[in-house]
Amino acid sequence: MLQKQREISWLTVDQWQTFAESRENSSIFHHRNWIELLHEQYGFEIRIPALVDEGKVRAAIPLLQTRNLRGVKKLVSLPFTDYLQILADDLPTLEVLCQLIQNQFRDRFAAIVVRSNEPVPGADYESHNVRHELPTDVPLTEIESSFASAIKRNLKKARRQELEFHKRDDAAALDIFYKLHVLTRRKLGVPVQSRTFFKGIYDKLIKTGLGYVGIVSRRSVPISAGVMLGCNGRFVYKYAASDPASLEYRPNDWLVYNTIRIASEEGYRIFDFGISEKKQEGLRRFKSKWGATESDVFYSYVLGQPDQNEEQSAVMRVASEVIKRSPTAVCRFIGKALYKYSQ
Repeated sequence: MLQKQREISWLTVDQWQTFAESRENSSIFHHRNWIELLHEQYGFEIRIPALVDEGKVRAAIPLLQTRNLRGVKKLVSLPFTDYLQILADDLPTLEVLCQLIQNQFRDRFAAIVVRSNEPVPGADYESHNVRHELPTDVPLTEIESSFASAIKRNLKKARRQELEFHKRDDAAALDIFYKLHVLTRRKLGVPVQSRTFFKGIYDKLIKTGLGYVGIVSRRSVPISAGVMLGCNGRFVYKYAASDPASLEYRPNDWLVYNTIRIASEEGYRIFDFGISEKKQEGLRRFKSKWGATESDVFYSYVLGQPDQNEEQSAVMRVASEVIKRSPTAVCRFIGKALYKYSQ
Protein backbone atom coordinates (compact mmCIF):
# COMPACT_ATOMS: atom_id res chain seq x y z
CA MET A 1 0.00 0.00 0.00
CA LEU A 2 2.77 2.44 0.89
CA GLN A 3 4.33 2.08 -2.56
CA LYS A 4 1.07 2.52 -4.46
CA GLN A 5 -0.70 5.21 -2.44
CA ARG A 6 1.25 8.45 -2.75
CA GLU A 7 -1.54 11.00 -2.89
CA ILE A 8 -3.69 12.55 -0.19
CA SER A 9 -7.38 11.80 -0.12
CA TRP A 10 -9.58 14.40 1.54
CA LEU A 11 -12.29 13.11 3.84
CA THR A 12 -15.61 14.77 4.47
CA VAL A 13 -16.69 15.05 8.10
CA ASP A 14 -19.13 12.18 7.49
CA GLN A 15 -16.31 9.98 6.16
CA TRP A 16 -14.07 10.93 9.05
CA GLN A 17 -16.76 10.01 11.58
CA THR A 18 -17.22 6.58 9.99
CA PHE A 19 -13.45 6.01 10.11
CA ALA A 20 -13.13 7.22 13.72
CA GLU A 21 -15.97 4.98 14.86
CA SER A 22 -14.17 1.99 13.35
CA ARG A 23 -11.11 2.54 15.56
CA GLU A 24 -11.18 1.23 19.11
CA ASN A 25 -8.79 3.93 20.39
CA SER A 26 -10.84 6.91 19.22
CA SER A 27 -12.20 9.31 21.83
CA ILE A 28 -14.64 12.19 22.19
CA PHE A 29 -12.01 14.46 20.63
CA HIS A 30 -12.18 12.46 17.39
CA HIS A 31 -15.95 12.84 17.27
CA ARG A 32 -17.37 15.07 14.57
CA ASN A 33 -19.40 17.03 17.13
CA TRP A 34 -16.23 18.16 18.93
CA ILE A 35 -14.48 19.09 15.67
CA GLU A 36 -17.54 20.92 14.36
CA LEU A 37 -17.86 22.76 17.68
CA LEU A 38 -14.35 24.19 17.29
CA HIS A 39 -15.05 25.08 13.67
CA GLU A 40 -18.31 26.86 14.45
CA GLN A 41 -17.12 28.69 17.56
CA TYR A 42 -13.78 29.94 16.26
CA GLY A 43 -14.12 29.85 12.49
CA PHE A 44 -11.30 27.34 12.09
CA GLU A 45 -11.41 25.68 8.66
CA ILE A 46 -11.54 21.86 8.77
CA ARG A 47 -9.11 19.79 6.67
CA ILE A 48 -8.94 16.00 6.98
CA PRO A 49 -6.13 14.45 4.90
CA ALA A 50 -6.05 10.66 4.66
CA LEU A 51 -4.37 7.71 3.00
CA VAL A 52 -6.95 5.46 1.33
CA ASP A 53 -6.19 2.06 -0.18
CA GLU A 54 -8.80 0.03 -2.08
CA GLY A 55 -11.55 2.12 -0.55
CA LYS A 56 -10.34 1.71 3.03
CA VAL A 57 -8.91 4.57 5.08
CA ARG A 58 -5.51 3.53 6.45
CA ALA A 59 -4.61 6.74 8.27
CA ALA A 60 -6.18 10.15 8.73
CA ILE A 61 -5.59 13.28 10.79
CA PRO A 62 -8.19 16.01 11.45
CA LEU A 63 -6.58 19.45 11.13
CA LEU A 64 -7.99 22.89 11.88
CA GLN A 65 -6.52 26.10 10.51
CA THR A 66 -5.58 28.61 13.22
CA ARG A 67 -3.62 31.86 13.39
CA ASN A 68 -1.89 33.76 16.16
CA LEU A 69 -2.04 37.43 17.09
CA ARG A 70 0.40 38.32 14.30
CA GLY A 71 -1.70 36.51 11.71
CA VAL A 72 0.70 33.57 11.32
CA LYS A 73 -1.28 30.55 10.11
CA LYS A 74 -0.92 27.00 11.41
CA LEU A 75 -2.68 23.67 11.00
CA VAL A 76 -3.29 22.02 14.37
CA SER A 77 -4.69 18.62 15.28
CA LEU A 78 -6.59 19.83 17.27
CA PRO A 79 -6.71 23.23 18.98
CA PHE A 80 -8.24 23.36 22.49
CA THR A 81 -7.95 19.58 22.61
CA ASP A 82 -5.91 17.64 25.14
CA TYR A 83 -4.47 15.23 22.58
CA LEU A 84 -5.56 12.74 19.95
CA GLN A 85 -4.75 9.06 19.85
CA ILE A 86 -3.17 8.37 16.46
CA LEU A 87 -5.63 6.67 14.07
CA ALA A 88 -3.48 4.78 11.57
CA ASP A 89 -2.83 1.17 10.60
CA ASP A 90 0.79 1.56 11.70
CA LEU A 91 3.51 4.17 12.15
CA PRO A 92 5.04 3.79 8.65
CA THR A 93 1.62 4.54 7.13
CA LEU A 94 1.30 7.58 9.37
CA GLU A 95 4.78 8.75 8.37
CA VAL A 96 3.88 8.58 4.67
CA LEU A 97 0.72 10.59 5.27
CA CYS A 98 2.61 13.25 7.22
CA GLN A 99 5.22 13.55 4.46
CA LEU A 100 2.46 14.13 1.93
CA ILE A 101 0.81 16.71 4.21
CA GLN A 102 4.14 18.51 4.57
CA ASN A 103 4.61 18.62 0.80
CA GLN A 104 1.05 19.83 0.26
CA PHE A 105 1.24 22.75 2.69
CA ARG A 106 4.93 23.65 2.86
CA ASP A 107 4.45 27.11 1.36
CA ARG A 108 1.08 27.90 2.94
CA PHE A 109 1.51 27.45 6.69
CA ALA A 110 4.20 28.29 9.21
CA ALA A 111 3.62 25.02 11.06
CA ILE A 112 1.59 21.83 11.12
CA VAL A 113 1.27 20.42 14.64
CA VAL A 114 -0.07 17.02 15.68
CA ARG A 115 -0.91 16.68 19.39
CA SER A 116 -0.92 13.01 20.21
CA ASN A 117 -0.08 10.21 22.61
CA GLU A 118 3.12 9.36 20.73
CA PRO A 119 5.58 11.22 18.48
CA VAL A 120 4.97 11.28 14.74
CA PRO A 121 7.80 9.40 12.99
CA GLY A 122 10.23 11.67 11.17
CA ALA A 123 8.94 14.87 12.81
CA ASP A 124 10.54 17.12 15.39
CA TYR A 125 8.59 17.04 18.64
CA GLU A 126 8.44 18.43 22.16
CA SER A 127 6.63 17.38 25.30
CA HIS A 128 5.63 19.94 27.92
CA ASN A 129 2.43 18.17 29.01
CA VAL A 130 1.41 14.88 30.57
CA ARG A 131 -1.82 12.90 30.71
CA HIS A 132 -3.24 10.73 33.47
CA GLU A 133 -5.39 7.65 32.88
CA LEU A 134 -7.18 5.35 35.31
CA PRO A 135 -8.66 1.96 34.25
CA THR A 136 -12.33 1.79 35.20
CA ASP A 137 -13.31 -1.57 33.72
CA VAL A 138 -12.95 -3.19 37.13
CA PRO A 139 -15.17 -3.15 40.24
CA LEU A 140 -15.37 0.21 42.02
CA THR A 141 -13.94 -1.32 45.20
CA GLU A 142 -10.81 -2.28 43.29
CA ILE A 143 -10.51 1.25 41.90
CA GLU A 144 -10.92 2.72 45.39
CA SER A 145 -8.16 0.48 46.75
CA SER A 146 -5.66 2.32 44.52
CA PHE A 147 -6.49 5.74 46.03
CA ALA A 148 -3.73 7.30 48.13
CA SER A 149 -4.40 7.70 51.85
CA ALA A 150 -4.66 11.49 51.43
CA ILE A 151 -7.49 11.04 48.93
CA LYS A 152 -9.33 8.67 51.26
CA ARG A 153 -9.05 11.21 54.10
CA ASN A 154 -10.38 14.00 51.87
CA LEU A 155 -13.33 11.87 50.81
CA LYS A 156 -14.16 11.17 54.45
CA LYS A 157 -14.09 14.90 55.13
CA ALA A 158 -16.37 15.55 52.15
CA ARG A 159 -18.84 13.00 53.50
CA ARG A 160 -18.76 14.62 56.95
CA GLN A 161 -19.57 17.95 55.31
CA GLU A 162 -22.57 16.23 53.68
CA LEU A 163 -21.57 17.30 50.20
CA GLU A 164 -24.03 16.32 47.51
CA PHE A 165 -23.25 15.28 43.95
CA HIS A 166 -25.67 15.52 41.05
CA LYS A 167 -25.25 14.37 37.46
CA ARG A 168 -27.18 16.77 35.24
CA ASP A 169 -27.75 17.39 31.54
CA ASP A 170 -29.86 20.56 31.63
CA ALA A 171 -28.86 24.03 30.44
CA ALA A 172 -29.17 25.49 33.96
CA ALA A 173 -26.45 23.10 35.16
CA LEU A 174 -24.06 24.46 32.56
CA ASP A 175 -24.84 27.99 33.75
CA ILE A 176 -23.84 26.93 37.27
CA PHE A 177 -20.61 25.46 35.98
CA TYR A 178 -19.76 28.55 33.95
CA LYS A 179 -20.08 30.90 36.92
CA LEU A 180 -17.65 28.75 38.90
CA HIS A 181 -15.42 28.40 35.84
CA VAL A 182 -15.06 32.18 35.52
CA LEU A 183 -14.15 32.45 39.22
CA THR A 184 -11.52 29.73 38.86
CA ARG A 185 -9.99 31.26 35.74
CA ARG A 186 -9.84 34.68 37.33
CA LYS A 187 -7.99 33.25 40.33
CA LEU A 188 -5.48 31.55 38.01
CA GLY A 189 -5.13 34.57 35.75
CA VAL A 190 -6.25 32.64 32.68
CA PRO A 191 -8.59 34.02 29.97
CA VAL A 192 -11.93 32.24 30.02
CA GLN A 193 -13.71 30.75 27.05
CA SER A 194 -16.81 32.59 25.91
CA ARG A 195 -20.23 31.62 27.18
CA THR A 196 -21.20 30.75 23.60
CA PHE A 197 -18.47 28.09 23.51
CA PHE A 198 -20.06 26.29 26.43
CA LYS A 199 -23.48 26.72 24.90
CA GLY A 200 -22.00 24.87 21.92
CA ILE A 201 -20.76 22.13 24.26
CA TYR A 202 -24.27 21.84 25.64
CA ASP A 203 -25.95 21.72 22.22
CA LYS A 204 -23.46 19.40 20.49
CA LEU A 205 -22.22 17.16 23.28
CA ILE A 206 -24.38 17.16 26.38
CA LYS A 207 -27.77 17.23 24.62
CA THR A 208 -26.62 14.45 22.29
CA GLY A 209 -25.64 12.13 25.13
CA LEU A 210 -21.88 12.63 24.85
CA GLY A 211 -21.42 14.28 28.22
CA TYR A 212 -22.94 15.75 31.35
CA VAL A 213 -22.36 18.36 34.04
CA GLY A 214 -21.40 17.16 37.52
CA ILE A 215 -22.27 19.51 40.38
CA VAL A 216 -21.15 19.32 44.01
CA SER A 217 -23.23 21.32 46.50
CA ARG A 218 -23.04 22.08 50.19
CA ARG A 219 -26.29 23.03 51.88
CA SER A 220 -27.84 23.38 48.42
CA VAL A 221 -25.18 25.87 47.27
CA PRO A 222 -23.05 24.72 44.29
CA ILE A 223 -19.35 24.91 45.18
CA SER A 224 -17.75 22.72 42.48
CA ALA A 225 -18.71 21.59 39.01
CA GLY A 226 -17.28 19.93 35.95
CA VAL A 227 -18.01 19.16 32.31
CA MET A 228 -17.48 15.47 31.60
CA LEU A 229 -17.34 13.98 28.11
CA GLY A 230 -17.55 10.33 27.11
CA CYS A 231 -17.30 8.30 23.92
CA ASN A 232 -16.15 4.84 22.80
CA GLY A 233 -15.34 3.59 26.29
CA ARG A 234 -13.18 6.59 27.24
CA PHE A 235 -14.42 9.09 29.82
CA VAL A 236 -12.75 12.52 29.87
CA TYR A 237 -12.71 14.87 32.87
CA LYS A 238 -12.51 17.88 30.57
CA TYR A 239 -13.34 21.02 32.59
CA ALA A 240 -13.57 21.51 36.34
CA ALA A 241 -14.13 24.57 38.50
CA SER A 242 -14.84 25.44 42.09
CA ASP A 243 -15.55 28.27 44.49
CA PRO A 244 -12.13 29.31 45.88
CA ALA A 245 -13.77 30.10 49.22
CA SER A 246 -15.05 26.52 49.66
CA LEU A 247 -11.97 24.42 48.97
CA GLU A 248 -11.64 23.45 52.64
CA TYR A 249 -14.64 21.15 52.21
CA ARG A 250 -12.80 19.10 49.52
CA PRO A 251 -15.45 19.57 46.81
CA ASN A 252 -12.99 18.80 44.02
CA ASP A 253 -12.18 15.41 45.53
CA TRP A 254 -15.91 14.69 45.82
CA LEU A 255 -16.41 15.72 42.19
CA VAL A 256 -13.59 13.48 40.94
CA TYR A 257 -14.71 10.52 43.03
CA ASN A 258 -18.28 10.61 41.81
CA THR A 259 -17.30 10.99 38.18
CA ILE A 260 -14.96 8.00 38.54
CA ARG A 261 -17.84 6.07 40.14
CA ILE A 262 -20.17 6.92 37.27
CA ALA A 263 -17.55 5.99 34.67
CA SER A 264 -17.17 2.60 36.33
CA GLU A 265 -20.92 2.03 36.68
CA GLU A 266 -21.59 3.01 33.07
CA GLY A 267 -18.97 0.64 31.66
CA TYR A 268 -16.23 3.02 30.54
CA ARG A 269 -12.81 1.40 30.18
CA ILE A 270 -10.67 4.46 30.85
CA PHE A 271 -11.07 7.54 33.03
CA ASP A 272 -8.95 10.29 31.47
CA PHE A 273 -8.03 13.11 33.87
CA GLY A 274 -6.96 15.33 30.96
CA ILE A 275 -3.59 16.97 30.48
CA SER A 276 -1.39 18.94 32.84
CA GLU A 277 1.69 21.01 32.19
CA LYS A 278 4.82 19.31 33.47
CA LYS A 279 5.56 22.33 35.63
CA GLN A 280 2.18 21.89 37.42
CA GLU A 281 3.66 19.48 39.94
CA GLY A 282 0.87 19.86 42.47
CA LEU A 283 -1.83 19.06 39.92
CA ARG A 284 0.15 16.07 38.67
CA ARG A 285 0.50 14.71 42.20
CA PHE A 286 -3.23 15.18 42.79
CA LYS A 287 -4.11 13.11 39.72
CA SER A 288 -1.56 10.41 40.51
CA LYS A 289 -3.01 10.00 44.02
CA TRP A 290 -6.15 8.54 42.45
CA GLY A 291 -4.08 5.67 41.07
CA ALA A 292 -3.81 7.14 37.58
CA THR A 293 -0.83 6.42 35.35
CA GLU A 294 1.07 9.41 33.97
CA SER A 295 2.32 9.51 30.36
CA ASP A 296 3.76 12.16 28.07
CA VAL A 297 1.76 14.11 25.50
CA PHE A 298 3.69 14.99 22.35
CA TYR A 299 3.47 17.97 20.02
CA SER A 300 4.94 16.76 16.71
CA TYR A 301 5.89 19.37 14.11
CA VAL A 302 5.14 17.83 10.73
CA LEU A 303 6.08 21.26 9.40
CA GLY A 304 7.91 24.07 11.17
CA GLN A 305 9.54 24.23 14.59
CA PRO A 306 8.29 24.66 18.17
CA ASP A 307 6.73 28.11 18.52
CA GLN A 308 9.05 30.58 20.22
CA ASN A 309 6.72 33.56 19.86
CA GLU A 310 7.92 35.74 22.72
CA GLU A 311 5.65 38.59 21.64
CA GLN A 312 2.51 36.49 22.06
CA SER A 313 3.80 35.02 25.34
CA ALA A 314 4.40 38.53 26.68
CA VAL A 315 0.83 39.54 25.78
CA MET A 316 -0.54 36.53 27.64
CA ARG A 317 1.61 37.25 30.71
CA VAL A 318 0.34 40.81 30.88
CA ALA A 319 -3.23 39.59 30.38
CA SER A 320 -2.78 37.13 33.25
CA GLU A 321 -1.78 39.86 35.70
CA VAL A 322 -4.67 42.07 34.59
CA ILE A 323 -7.16 39.24 35.04
CA LYS A 324 -6.02 38.46 38.58
CA ARG A 325 -6.50 42.07 39.64
CA SER A 326 -9.80 42.77 37.87
CA PRO A 327 -13.50 41.87 38.13
CA THR A 328 -14.64 38.67 36.45
CA ALA A 329 -16.07 40.69 33.56
CA VAL A 330 -12.49 41.53 32.54
CA CYS A 331 -11.57 37.83 32.50
CA ARG A 332 -14.48 37.19 30.15
CA PHE A 333 -13.65 40.18 27.92
CA ILE A 334 -9.99 39.21 27.54
CA GLY A 335 -10.98 35.63 26.84
CA LYS A 336 -13.35 36.73 24.09
CA ALA A 337 -10.63 38.93 22.55
CA LEU A 338 -7.60 36.61 22.85
CA TYR A 339 -8.64 33.01 23.46
CA LYS A 340 -8.92 31.91 19.83
CA TYR A 341 -5.36 33.12 19.16
CA SER A 342 -3.78 31.09 21.97
CA GLN A 343 -3.28 27.95 19.88
